[in-house]
Amino acid sequence: MVIFLEEPLNWLLYILVFLFGYITCKTFYFLSATRTSINVMRIAQLISLLIFSKSLEHFAYAKNTRLHIMKQNDESDHNINAFIKTFDQEVDAFKFKGIKAIVNYHSSHFKDLLEFDDWKTAMKYLDDNKEIVFKFLLEDHNDN
Repeated sequence: MVIFLEEPLNWLLYILVFLFGYITCKTFYFLSATRTSINVMRIAQLISLLIFSKSLEHFAYAKNTRLHIMKQNDESDHNINAFIKTFDQEVDAFKFKGIKAIVNYHSSHFKDLLEFDDWKTAMKYLDDNKEIVFKFLLEDHNDN
């Protein structure tokens, strides 16, 4: 009679050990996936900020080129000042809309990962993480 009682207890123990292992595996997978998601979000933020800053470098080059051409063509000071004012307004709008888009497209789960909310704090965040950005820029992307 004792043999019949031990066998169901063994099966119960097997089931409990399996469930414990399964839950432990799922927990560690969840933690690993969470860590990976956080890293992906941070690198995506840095790369998007890098793209914005690089595009502003090109905007500045375009502005200087256009100003040079305007001066060569003897444009009036009024036209040159109007161009500068319009150009600066467009750049400011580009910065504002770009950062706002990055901030707004973060779901509520990832809002705590944002360390910036405007252009100034975004550029500080980019500067604070410049080692990661330089590593990204200097990596050899010639994978065959």
